[in-house]
Amino acid sequence: MGEQAHEHGSVALPGDPVDDDGRAVNQELLGSLMAAAYAACAPCIDRLLGDVADDPVTLGRLVVVARQLALRVYRWELPGHLTDDADRFGPAAPEFKRLVRAVTAAEPVAEVCEQLTAAGRRAAARDAFETLTGLLAVAQEEGLDEQPVLPALCCAYGSLLVDWVFATAPLARREYTDVWRRWAFGRPEAKLTGNGQAALALLLGAVLHHQARQDNVAAPQVEDLVFSRVLPALRDVERAGAVLTAFVAPESKDIAEVTVAVKRLARGDSGFLAELCALAAHTVTMNIKDCPHGLREADHECTLAHRTPALADATRAPVTAPVGAPGRHVALPTIGYRTDETTDDAPAGHATDHLWQINVSRILVQRWDADAARWNEAISEDSSISEPNYQHEIGLEALACPACGSREAFLAEGHWDDPLTLHCRCGVTIMSPSASGPDDFGRLLLKRLILTAADPAYTARRLIPPLTHYHERELRARTESWYRGPDGEDVALVGDIDPDEDDLVAALARALKPRLPERHEGRALTLLLLQVHQALAEPTVRDSGDGRALADGVRSLVADLKQESDRWAHTRLLVVDRLKAWQAEGGPQAWQDAWERTLEMACRHFARYRVTNGRISDGCAGLTLALYLLGSRRDSTVADVRIEDVRGLLAAEGEAGGDPDPGGIPDWWEAQLRAIGHDLDAADDPVARLWRHLRTEHIADSLGERLEPALTLGLDTILGERSFYRIML
Repeated sequence: MGEQAHEHGSVALPGDPVDDDGRAVNQELLGSLMAAAYAACAPCIDRLLGDVADDPVTLGRLVVVARQLALRVYRWELPGHLTDDADRFGPAAPEFKRLVRAVTAAEPVAEVCEQLTAAGRRAAARDAFETLTGLLAVAQEEGLDEQPVLPALCCAYGSLLVDWVFATAPLARREYTDVWRRWAFGRPEAKLTGNGQAALALLLGAVLHHQARQDNVAAPQVEDLVFSRVLPALRDVERAGAVLTAFVAPESKDIAEVTVAVKRLARGDSGFLAELCALAAHTVTMNIKDCPHGLREADHECTLAHRTPALADATRAPVTAPVGAPGRHVALPTIGYRTDETTDDAPAGHATDHLWQINVSRILVQRWDADAARWNEAISEDSSISEPNYQHEIGLEALACPACGSREAFLAEGHWDDPLTLHCRCGVTIMSPSASGPDDFGRLLLKRLILTAADPAYTARRLIPPLTHYHERELRARTESWYRGPDGEDVALVGDIDPDEDDLVAALARALKPRLPERHEGRALTLLLLQVHQALAEPTVRDSGDGRALADGVRSLVADLKQESDRWAHTRLLVVDRLKAWQAEGGPQAWQDAWERTLEMACRHFARYRVTNGRISDGCAGLTLALYLLGSRRDSTVADVRIEDVRGLLAAEGEAGGDPDPGGIPDWWEAQLRAIGHDLDAADDPVARLWRHLRTEHIADSLGERLEPALTLGLDTILGERSFYRIML
């Protein structure tokens, strides 16, 4: 009857059957302990606490649950009497406080328990139990405050800061993702999961919370937190590590999933923590730079309230005041934008402190498109797409007001070395930050506007160097072994331009079909000619000396590209069309039969391939020649030839057991052609003409040090053992 009276059933505690390290927790023992507590059975409590103290894993779980309830009661802030050995209020056992700190730091709690003495574990178990039961009574009597808590708010804001950067700066997103993957794959034992965004939000949440505690900012006033003050902590890796270790992370699913792994790896590898801190600091810096409230402040103290509009909608620029209010400022967009640097001095005839005020109808800028870059990245990694449809990432467009979207009618003002100030007719002032350097987008843009206002011909003059550079780069490319003519898109563009037309502006307009002021994307030549068109469309620019020089340079470039395009026209043909053109030159019946068999194969293997470097088309021509030679032998026809016979013809001059000498193969083939009656110097023999083409030597390696006949290069391309293009007849 005595034992029967001490069976109290079970009251389950929250938690998985195993701890963070996969060690089994005795949940039945903890359930019995809590049932005895509800029954107020002291003998059973004492006995069961002894059993818990003897099981380090189960003792660790008891501490975890007690700590978790303390966080709920104390609004997610651990009081000092639960963690500070010097604080004598509350639990007295330092072993219990050591375990609470271990849980917060994501240490393996069971291992820490094993390092304690038996008496220490017993004291820790007693204090954990008393803390848990005492706080349960408090929670039952007073209830729990469900209002948002400061650590959760700080992590939420940290996540929003990261979201904004990832949405507006895809290169930063890619860089961080690459860093995370490198650590995840390089340290698989760390068990890093996800894409790493939650890890960055965790660190930002930790330093934001630490700063809030220092500045006495409570949860209801968290938007008043000056988040720019966390930068010193992030730039001190040791200090940031201490803050992260002591941070009580919220229990939101995304943060909770990475807390243990991130804290452990950060504690064990300073390199990981240093990279995490650098990325977090970059995130904070980018948000500060975008804040319109600090555009003219040297050391702007940026608050979370300043960033709230941008964080709520990353597609809209934050403005300092509501619509209709005075002093509405917005940051000049810079991510993805660029303008050419200028080497010109300030315009002559104006004092250095002259305040320029310039009315501009439209400001053309180049912008890198993040969405196009993401699209290109995605399809480049998709092996199922045989012909990827890449988009142009760079485009020319008229600068738009970040607040209203207008692309016209601005008033620019500033001194020569000032940051840009741009007034939109919607009442918003667009500014670049005063703390920016001399190569800042806004400063360069203002200098361009000033030079154009002082001398409209500057619009043409500034385009002459890039036009010259483009032409020189094209000429240098023609000396390289990889060059195969101008790009197909450039060929199509210059093909529509008549360089001899008197009205060059009209000729460019017909070919370009400008979409400005909306975005007009394209290759470098397209964007360059688009700027030329816009510059020469102004009569004062077109009739100036610089305008005439620019027009002459464009005519010369277009004429040269047309001539070069014609020289390489055959490389843009489809392989099958190139083969049909050779076949159409005529020849004996066996020659035509050989072409028919080659074309049947080419239509199966190379229907959508273009000639480009000529290797495939030369290989097909060499195959035709081999079929013709073998089919011309006694008791044989073209239809009888097998692929093995062709390979044997290639090896005819090779030594036994060795590879043939590519230089010697054409001599043997030439002898065979002469033997069946061909004059290989004849201009009217299609077989001889093709042979002379195949006998021509080309560069055979990337270094340009080895030459080989087109015949052997081509046949190796379509017959080689390791060739991607290897065929079957």
